[in-house]
Formats: sequence, C-alpha cells, structure tokens
Amino acid sequence: MSVMQKIPLFALIATILLSAGCFEPITSINIAEPLDSLAGNGNSVQKLGFGPIPSPPAIKNSDAVVRINTELPSLQPYVTVLRLPPNGLDTTQFQNLTTSMNMPVGLIGKQAENLEILFTWTNAINEVWSYNSNNRRLEYANAKNTPAITKVAAWPTAQQIEKAVDDFMVGRGMSPVSYRNPAIQEDWKEWKRKIDSAEACVNQTTLNTYEQIVSAKKLMDLSPPTSVNSNCLTTQFPSRIPVIFDLVIDERNIVNENGKSEIGGFLIFNAETLEAEYGWITLVPSPNRSDYPAISAEKMRQEMLNGGLGGVSGGSVDINETFFAFMELETGDAYGHRYLAPVLVGSGNKTQAGATIPYNIVVPLTK
Repeated sequence: MSVMQKIPLFALIATILLSAGCFEPITSINIAEPLDSLAGNGNSVQKLGFGPIPSPPAIKNSDAVVRINTELPSLQPYVTVLRLPPNGLDTTQFQNLTTSMNMPVGLIGKQAENLEILFTWTNAINEVWSYNSNNRRLEYANAKNTPAITKVAAWPTAQQIEKAVDDFMVGRGMSPVSYRNPAIQEDWKEWKRKIDSAEACVNQTTLNTYEQIVSAKKLMDLSPPTSVNSNCLTTQFPSRIPVIFDLVIDERNIVNENGKSEIGGFLIFNAETLEAEYGWITLVPSPNRSDYPAISAEKMRQEMLNGGLGGVSGGSVDINETFFAFMELETGDAYGHRYLAPVLVGSGNKTQAGATIPYNIVVPLTK
C-alpha cells in the first residue's frame, strides 16, 4: 500500500483547507470604524500594522458633470486594510501537508517553496471536486445533473436561481456571507431580458446556437446568440443556465476601478432540476487586518465629483447611492502579500448623447 493510500482522503483535504483558513468564520467588520476592539486570530490590531502599503492610484480631474444625489457616509480617522497571503501554500501549510503524507524531511529539503498543489476527490453522491492552491479555486462537476434535452420552454425566475445557488453553497459548507448577488451571467441575462420584453425573439439560427452547447464547460466560454427579431419561433431556452456570483470578504465586495465586482464563482445549472452540473468557486484566505489613515470627508467628496479612479469623460453622472467595498492595490514585485484597501463606490447613471447607462465611481479611502 502506498503512502497516499494510508491517509483518509477527508483528513488530507481537511489538513490543507484548515491550514489555509478556508473554514474559519468570517468576522464582520464595519469598514469605516477603527479596529481596536477586534483583537484575535487573524487581526493585526495596531495602527499601521503592516508598515508601508502600496498607494492607491491617483485620481485625475474630469470634464464631466457629476451630481451627488445622496448623503455621503462619514469616515473615522482610520479605516481597515486587509492583507492576504500570496496564492499557493505558505511554508507552514506546505510543511503540514508533507508531514501528513509522511514525506521524509530530507526529500523536502531546506527552504522548500511550494509551486502548486492540485488534488481531486469524489464523494458518495458522485460529485467530483478539484482544488488548485495557485488560485485557491475549487472546480466542481456532477455528470448526474447533465440535462437529457437541449432546450426548455422557460428558465426559472431570479428568485429560484438565487435559492438554487444558496442551497448548493450552504449545503456544501460554504459560508453564506462569502458570496453575494447570484444571478444569470451578465451577457445571457441581457439576452434573456430582450426576449422577455419582446425586443428580440428566437428563430432557427438561435436554436442552432443552442446545439453548440454540448457540455457545461462549453457554455462557460460561449456568448449568447445574436439578438434577432425575424422568422420568430416559439420561445425556447438552453437546458443549461450560466450563473455567477460576487466574491465577498469581510462582507464587502472586491471591485475594480470601475466598480465592477470580482466574480467569486461560475456555476452551470440544469434548467429543469436546478441542480449544479459544473463550475468553479474561489476560496478567500483568512486575512490579517490593520488600520490606516483615511482621507478627509472633503477629499472624499471632491474625488467623487472628479469621477474617481475610472474617470468620466463628457456627459453627466448622477450618483444615487453609495456603498463600501475593497479594491486590490497594485504591489508589483515590492511586496510579498496582497492588500485590499477600502473604497467608496458611488452608483448611479451616466447620460451622454441622449443615452443613459448604469455607472459607478470608485474613490479610495486610504491616504
């Protein structure tokens, strides 16, 4: 019997994921309040606890008109910055894994650096899971949930899809505060909206596109059919549904400079049974936290009016609501960790040349 066969699979999995902090509870933190009372595992409670951190990108002046139609939140003098370990296993996690596998110390050698851990397992209900330490991503497959047909008469409602994602995630031990906003993938959601509102229809070309969806993985790489409004047939939909959700850490989304949320998972569901067939989920490592000086309320308002990190060129923007989020700071090669700094996202609409579209403005809150 080999060394690997002596170790129960669940024990090996638990060793890696527990040491990576994947099953630790997420502490809820108000991003605009100081951290002094949150001493404990995973926290660096002193101010400036990480030393110098990367600076946020500079905001340039905008030539657009920005109107703030809501009250901006107040800020404490300090805001919370998160520090995440690099992807992959750190020294302790790597040592725990190799020790559990009875690998000789001499085989590992000194100053060993893990390059990648990739393992796959199955369970009693024929689910197949894979974990890659490089991107902390779980991949899921269950052939039992493959649709028997290629088309269905209708897709489930948004509420039914959200419940299906919740049932899948929570039913497999995922924290309900580690993801947010499960919904049909954006391009497919817009395509379905046009059909539901009679702006487009389904014809034979559309149905031919469905035939290209030969597997769940294929659907993840496939764009929706081109919108058509001629030679219409009875409305039908693919038998698989592409669903995404936002990645969340400390109950905040992670956004880019345009306020777009980072995707935390992409799952393909059987449209008839609403059971997951294939997909992936990102596991967030347990962060360290420390307080850093915040910008002033006056600067926060001015940088919102200047268009934030994404900038605004021409037209006008109306900001109707705001929310806190995190944004990853550019570290280059000078830092051994990843840093998530708090930002304020102003959400509203941009109007230009008679057209109005949703628009976000992102303002970093650290100096």
